[in-house]
Amino acid sequence: MKTKYYFLFIPIGIVYLIGMFNDVMEVDASQYAAMSREMLESGNYLQLYDRGQNYLDKPPLLFWVSAMSFKLFGISNFSYKLPSVLFSLLGIFATARLGRRLYGEKAGFYAALILSSCQAWFMMNQDIRTDTILAACTIFAIWQLFIFMDEQKFIHLIFGAIGVAGAMLTKGPIGLMVPALSISFYLLVKRDWKNLFNWKWLLVPIIVAICISPFLYGLYQQYDLQPGKIIQGEPIQSGVKFYLWTQSFGRITGESVWKDDTTQLFFTHTFLWAFLPWCVLFVVALWRDTATLIKARLHLASGYTALTWGGFVFPFIAFSLSHYKLPHYIFVIFPLAAIASANFLDFLIENGSVLWQKRWKWIQLFVATLAYTLGILLCTWAFPMSNLFAWILTLTGVGAGLYFVWRGISPFEKIVLPSAIAIIVLNFLLNVHFYPTLFYFTTSNQAAKLVKADGGEKNFRTLNQVSYGLDVYAQRTVPNYGTVDELLQNSNNKTLWVYTNAQGHQEILARGLRILEDKKMEHFHISTLSMLFLNPKTRSKEIEYKHLLKIDTSIL
Repeated sequence: MKTKYYFLFIPIGIVYLIGMFNDVMEVDASQYAAMSREMLESGNYLQLYDRGQNYLDKPPLLFWVSAMSFKLFGISNFSYKLPSVLFSLLGIFATARLGRRLYGEKAGFYAALILSSCQAWFMMNQDIRTDTILAACTIFAIWQLFIFMDEQKFIHLIFGAIGVAGAMLTKGPIGLMVPALSISFYLLVKRDWKNLFNWKWLLVPIIVAICISPFLYGLYQQYDLQPGKIIQGEPIQSGVKFYLWTQSFGRITGESVWKDDTTQLFFTHTFLWAFLPWCVLFVVALWRDTATLIKARLHLASGYTALTWGGFVFPFIAFSLSHYKLPHYIFVIFPLAAIASANFLDFLIENGSVLWQKRWKWIQLFVATLAYTLGILLCTWAFPMSNLFAWILTLTGVGAGLYFVWRGISPFEKIVLPSAIAIIVLNFLLNVHFYPTLFYFTTSNQAAKLVKADGGEKNFRTLNQVSYGLDVYAQRTVPNYGTVDELLQNSNNKTLWVYTNAQGHQEILARGLRILEDKKMEHFHISTLSMLFLNPKTRSKEIEYKHLLKIDTSIL
C-alpha cells in the first residue's frame, strides 16, 4: 500500500481530537462521567454507586480508567474521553493487524481505514459509552487468540484472555461471546479438531476469572451478602448471577426487566447508517462470504471467511432477538465487518473488472453525496454555521473528494478516497459546529458551568431535576429536593443557586423568595433528535424551559 494513503488517518485523528473537547452527552455519557468522578472521590473501586445509590447496570472498567484519568489530568471533557479514545486506537490497530494476517497488507490497511472512518466509530469517540472499550478489547482478543492458533505461543493466549477479560469488565459476557463464536465457528468450518480441542484453551477461563475476580468479589460483597436490594424496581438476590447471566442473556430469555417495542429488524436499519459510508460494501461482502460458505458446504480447507462471518452473524442474530435494543449494542462487531469489507474491497480493486469498478465508483459517490448533503443541511438549514475557517476546510474537502472522483488515477482513489473524505468532512462539521450547538440546549451542563464560574457550586441545589451533567460540571453530586420546603430546610447558606423546571420556578415565586438572578434556558433532550427540533420553524414546539435561579434566603 502506498505510504501516502496512510496520511488519511491524520484528518481522522484530528476529528477524534476535536470531539474530545466537546461536552459529555446526556444521559449515558454524563452518567458514566459523573460515576467516575464519584468513584475517584470515594476511593471505592470495587463497588459501584450512582449518586450514592447501588449501581448494577455496567461493569467497572470504564469507570476505573476514567477515574484514573481524572486523577492524573483533572476533571474535564478531555480527561474523561482520553482512555476510551486510546482503547479505540488499539481497536483500529488490532483490526489492521488481524486483517493483514488474514488477507494481506492492503486488506489490513483497508480494514483500519474502514473501521476508523465509519460513522459509528466517529460517534464512539465523541459520545463515550462502554462500547468503545468493549469493541477494542473484543477485536484485540480475537486477533491474539488467532495468532495463538497459528503459533501456539502462550503469550498470545494470555493476551487474548486479557482482552476477553477487558471486554467482560466493560459490558459483561458479550465480551466472551463474540470471540468464542468467531474462533469456534472458524475451527469447526476448517475441521481443525486439533486446535478446537487443544487443552490450552482451558487456561483462557482461568486467566479471565483471575482478571475479573476483584469485580466479582465487589459484587459478592455488595449484593450476594446482602440479598434483596432493589435495583430498577426488582430485588437482586445475587449480583454475580446478574452480571454473568441476567444482564446479557436475560435480555434474550426475557428475564431482564429491560424491554422495549423494537422489532427484530431494528439492528438491520441501524447498521445501514452506523456503518456509513461502507454499508453497501459490507452488504455485498457478507453476501459473497455467505455464498462462499454455502458453496463449500461449511468446509473450508483454507481461507478465513468463517472467522469474520461467525463473529458477525451469530452475535447480530442474538442482538436482534433481544427484548431491549439500542443502536450502539452492535458496534462491538464492527471491526469484524470492517475486515470482511476490506477483503472484498481488496478483491474489487486488485481483481475486479473495469465495469464493476466503475459501478462501485458511482455507488460510493452516491453515499458520499448523502454525507455531504447531511452535513451541509445541518450547518445551514438547521443551525447555520458562521465559522469561515470551518467552511473553507469543508469546501476544500468537498473539492478534494470531487477531484478524486473525476481525476483519480487508481481504483482506490476513485472508489475509496471520495467516501473517506466525505465522512471525515461530515464528522468535522458535527464535532466543530453541530454538537457544540446542540449542547446549548443541554441546560444542565450550561447551568453547572455558570454556577462553578461564580464559585457557588457548594451552594448549588436542584428542585425536582436530577441530571448527571450537573454533577460532572459542578464537580460534585448536586443535592436534589422534591419541594421548596425541603430545599430550604437542607441549606444554611444565605445565597442559593437552584436549577429547576418551569413548575419549580413557579413554586419558588409563590413562596415569595427573593430572586437575585433568573436565567431562563431553552432545553431539549439532544439524545432524542427529531425533525421537529432540527427544523427552525417548529423547534419552539419541542423546547421546554429550565431556570437557573440565584436566591437570597436571608429574608426567611
